[in-house]
Amino acid sequence: MAVTVLVRQLTVVCLLLTSLAALASGESFFLSRDHTDRLRYMRTQNRNQVATELDAAAMLEKYGYLRCKMQRRRRRDVYALDNLWEMLPTAPDSRRPDACGEAAIREAVREYQKTYKLPQTGVVDEATKTMMSETRCGNRDDEQKLQPTENATLAAAADSNSRHFVQKRAAARHGPSKLRSLLIPQLRTSDAEVTLRRRRWADEHMRELESGAHDERARRSLERVRELRRTRRKRSAVLGMDTGDAFNRRIVTWRLVDTGYSTQMTINKQRTALGLAFRMWSEVIPVVFMEDKQSPIDEVDIKLAFGKGEHLNCPNKFDGYGGQLSHAWRQGDIHLDDDEYFTVGSNQGTNLLKVAVHEIGHVLGLAHTSRNYSIMYAIYQKLIPNANFELGWEDRKEVQALYGVCSGKFDTVFDWIRRRPDGQFIYNTYMFRNNRYWMYENRYNRTRYGDPLKIEPEWKGLESNIDGYAHVWTYTENTVYFFKGHQYWKYDSENDKVFEKYPRNISEDFRAPPGSNSPSIPNNIDTVFFDRRDGNLYFFKGDKVYGYEVAKGHEGSCLPGFPKMIRDEYPPSPGSKPLPNHPDAVYYSYTDTAMYILKNNEFWINEAFHPLDRLRTNSVKGPFPMSKKWYDICDVDSEL
Repeated sequence: MAVTVLVRQLTVVCLLLTSLAALASGESFFLSRDHTDRLRYMRTQNRNQVATELDAAAMLEKYGYLRCKMQRRRRRDVYALDNLWEMLPTAPDSRRPDACGEAAIREAVREYQKTYKLPQTGVVDEATKTMMSETRCGNRDDEQKLQPTENATLAAAADSNSRHFVQKRAAARHGPSKLRSLLIPQLRTSDAEVTLRRRRWADEHMRELESGAHDERARRSLERVRELRRTRRKRSAVLGMDTGDAFNRRIVTWRLVDTGYSTQMTINKQRTALGLAFRMWSEVIPVVFMEDKQSPIDEVDIKLAFGKGEHLNCPNKFDGYGGQLSHAWRQGDIHLDDDEYFTVGSNQGTNLLKVAVHEIGHVLGLAHTSRNYSIMYAIYQKLIPNANFELGWEDRKEVQALYGVCSGKFDTVFDWIRRRPDGQFIYNTYMFRNNRYWMYENRYNRTRYGDPLKIEPEWKGLESNIDGYAHVWTYTENTVYFFKGHQYWKYDSENDKVFEKYPRNISEDFRAPPGSNSPSIPNNIDTVFFDRRDGNLYFFKGDKVYGYEVAKGHEGSCLPGFPKMIRDEYPPSPGSKPLPNHPDAVYYSYTDTAMYILKNNEFWINEAFHPLDRLRTNSVKGPFPMSKKWYDICDVDSEL
């Protein structure tokens, strides 16, 4: 008898486990499939229209314009009112000193109208009702943004003098109108390449999610991050934070929680859109956002979730389709209303990427702005395109005031020249670091969207950690060289790959003339520079510079009198510091017609340089912060 009972109990347990497994499998399948077939059942009627003055008062109170308390009447009395002012006394109630009076309401309306650039009448007119009915972020408009840290303010003051010299020299060469385009980043209004590169990044990210490669790479990176956090329990010197209200570390983790997936699209599509949103902020501040699917949930810095109505024990209830789209907490969680019609890569519905970028801005410490072209504008803005929008100039500066600007040394820097269809040349600057590179678009004075990219396979046949680059461009030669260690590569610019039979040894092709006492060009150079003034190559290593006469080919043609001391060959101008040993890069800017020398996160400029000066007159001025000339060259990957 006992055996029979035990068998029955085991059978029941097995059936329960099987049912649970089936439910889990079914839920996993539901969340991984496409849900476009469910869109026909979505409620798409906005029930959050502001139709009456009472609706307007509720809106003003919810979003921080009414700082007094509304007097609530019995429900049947409220519904009997046609005019908001009828439910308010002409003066505050003496029994409720914090109660709203008519003057307070009108002032709140005027403040709202001022914020959204409406006529400041203090009257809830049709234009005001229409604006109040727009879908928007659920955060209050009176939320204060974080103030710039003391370190950031002092750094800005210290940089002003150095920046003045760069501006003055550029103005002398190019004139005031050209100066603005050189020194102030400009936003692109339309660029198909932005859309293409963003789509390419998203497609690659989706493939890595589906194959598991992304999660495996993230697992390895998170192990290093956790170890780093265990050994460094103090404020990050990288960010120099003076406040506890901003993230004070370089790596910030995030997670789309398992209980908060959207029912409208696949999990991987959600993760890709959110990953892209975090990346867009990483491209302008020295913070890397890493998706964390492994750590305990209370160790994750930013948690995101979709929900409906009363969701996730959140005090801010969602209101269904229309009205509030999402909300976020500073240095905390992000919630998105799953009753909204969120889309990715479409002009239909509400763009999830734009909403996520906005809410991440709140998490980082930014508040709402009255600029309708800003991503931090509270109302969901259709003025900002879905396909190729970028963070605006003011948004960048405000978040950089909190987190600083990106800086760091590079392996090599050079201008890459290409001819446009109209015959004109474009000079974009390429910056190599480790196994990645950035393209700096000199036309817009900013990095290309989506960078950095990996050197391989973008530069076919080229290795990482390049020492130097030289473009020998004379009347008789047009050759591109890359140098690393004891080897060099000749690069085929037409076919975008290394020539066959390369690399070759530096010692074989860059040697001293036979019988000469002059030293050959050494291996493991620091950098190399092709000087347009005399058409020769100059190799830098340690405290010396070696000259090589290009016109004589590879038969042994080191320039007589070399090597020379770097500080003697390139003397400092009055008031400047001498060039350091082991420079990282020396390059000629075709845009600025200037010679720059880079070391760590600083640069010098050869103010005596002129491309037609055959005597090669040199006088270097500096150093200046690189971040004040080349903007937003940021690492976005924890593997860097």
